[in-house]
Amino acid sequence: MSNKNSKRVQYINSNLLGRKREPIEIVQEEPIELIMKELETETTIDRNEVIDMCQDLLEGELSSFHRDSMMQYLNYASTAQFPPQMTALDASQPWMVYWIANSLATVKPSSIDDELKRKIVNKLFTISPEKGPFGGGSGQLPHIAGTYAAINALSLCDNIDGCWDEINKPAIYDWLLSLKQPDNSFITCNPVGETDTRGTYCALSVASMLGIMTDELTAGVAEYLESCQTYEGGYGGTPVGDEAHGGYTFCAVASLFILGRSDLIDIEGLMEWCSARQYNEEMGLSGRNNKLVDGCYSFWVGATAAMIEALTGVECLDKSALQRYILNCCQSDERPGFRDKPGKSPDFYHTNYVLLGLAYAESSFSFKDSRTDNPFAITSTQRKNVENSANLIPISPIYGLPIDSLNKFHDHFVTHKK
Repeated sequence: MSNKNSKRVQYINSNLLGRKREPIEIVQEEPIELIMKELETETTIDRNEVIDMCQDLLEGELSSFHRDSMMQYLNYASTAQFPPQMTALDASQPWMVYWIANSLATVKPSSIDDELKRKIVNKLFTISPEKGPFGGGSGQLPHIAGTYAAINALSLCDNIDGCWDEINKPAIYDWLLSLKQPDNSFITCNPVGETDTRGTYCALSVASMLGIMTDELTAGVAEYLESCQTYEGGYGGTPVGDEAHGGYTFCAVASLFILGRSDLIDIEGLMEWCSARQYNEEMGLSGRNNKLVDGCYSFWVGATAAMIEALTGVECLDKSALQRYILNCCQSDERPGFRDKPGKSPDFYHTNYVLLGLAYAESSFSFKDSRTDNPFAITSTQRKNVENSANLIPISPIYGLPIDSLNKFHDHFVTHKK
């Protein structure tokens, strides 16, 4: 093989195929079952390591929720100056605000006092002096993800100093319309950006919470989302043959619930796919076939299962097992906050979504008065006889926000349409 071809193969293996080691060829005259047992990949090796770490933690008693250390972690995050290395997240400032504030609201809503509410509002309105739409930081182009996170964070501020009335709804609406594409998806940012179910969900979430959903904005969107469901039962990011993924699936399913078009979902296939995401050994959830468990999918997949439950009355995940994975494997005595899995460090992203996943695992879901076409009519109640319950605030699986805060925010804009 020439040096040029050798470098090309090396590049493909390391950069395109994601291989960190060359495959090992095993040649032996044995039944195929025995041969398969001796085949190893990076994924199987990593999975076995995770199983070993998890089972050591799962064999003991069910851990309790480390409420005090969690509150110390979140209170510090809401007041401290972040270290210089956090500048890598400069384009994620609204996300940081949302993750921290929403975690506080999920554990103890009263911890978001007036001083913190004003800090949140000042931060977000500094990012966007026009008060919407919002970029990832000051001077950055408006982005649908940043706008989604900013609106979520503002919903937790209880209209302090009339901040909700300052949100520039007309500008946000016109901007959302400008993001809509010919195939009825939404691009994340103009003039360049991505188009997949994430952008669509963010656009619909913002529009529905602000009461600016129109036929012009939503025309054809449900059909676009319907085409993203794959043969696996979950959803890919686009209709062009993507693999089903936990994040894309949540975004597509939540979007269809926001649109009141859950009738377009292959519920049976979706339930089977969600159920397959939970592993017997670790008890946690993965985002795709043959991938490792990750605490954040406790929400992305768990919330999808919660929407199915509210619609059908059927649970497709083992909630008690998920609770055990979260409490025994996603928290530790050494460091506060929630982590992805044993061996990882806690961070604000995982803390928020694992908390939301824990709220799902300890709750039951239904629609008030059977209003399955109304995303704000979903209810959450504490499951009976939950051992070591964290007693978290009821969460909307569609919006990833405390139900009371969400409904108060939405009702404000429905009542004060202008």
